[in-house]
Amino acid sequence: VLVLIDSLDEDGLLADSLEDIALRLRESGVEPAPQPPTACADDEEATVDPILAQLRCGLRFLQSMDPTGVGARDLAECLTLQLRQRPRGEAQAIAIIVCKHHLPLLARRDMKRLMAGTGADEPLLREAQALILGLEPKPARPFARAEANIVVPDVVVQRSGRGWKVVLNPDVM
Repeated sequence: VLVLIDSLDEDGLLADSLEDIALRLRESGVEPAPQPPTACADDEEATVDPILAQLRCGLRFLQSMDPTGVGARDLAECLTLQLRQRPRGEAQAIAIIVCKHHLPLLARRDMKRLMAGTGADEPLLREAQALILGLEPKPARPFARAEANIVVPDVVVQRSGRGWKVVLNPDVM
C-alpha cells in the first residue's frame, strides 16, 4: 500500500499504472511478500504475477480509505467509487453508468445521446447529473497545501502619473 501511496498525484489519483509500478518493483529486486491464507487476490492471478496481484489487493484497500475516491486510476473510477458510497437508487445506478461509459457526453451536455446510451428518461438523467455534480473530482483537494497554490509575481505594474511603470517585485529578490 505504501508503494501505491507514493504513486498518488496531488489530486489523490494513481499517477502510474499497476503494471508500471510492478515493473519498477521487479527491476529494483523487490520480492512479493508472503500471502496470508485470506489474501484478497485469487490464486490463479497470484501464481501468474504475485507482485501485480498484491498491488491489486493493496489498491482495493487504498480505495476503501477516506477520502472516497483516493487511489482511483482515472476520473471515471474516482467518481464511481464515490457514487458507490451513496444510497442506492435509480439515479445512483444511472450516474454510475454515465461515469463509467459516458463522461464525454455529460461534459458536452448531450442529453439525447445520454438518454439513448443509458436508457434513462430526462428527469432521471438530470437527477443522476446532480449526483455527479456533487462529487469531488480531486479527492485529495482538502489536503492540498494552500501556500503551494500562491503565485508571487516577478514584476509589479504600478500607476505612475499618467502612465504605468513596471518594477521588480522586492519579495522575489
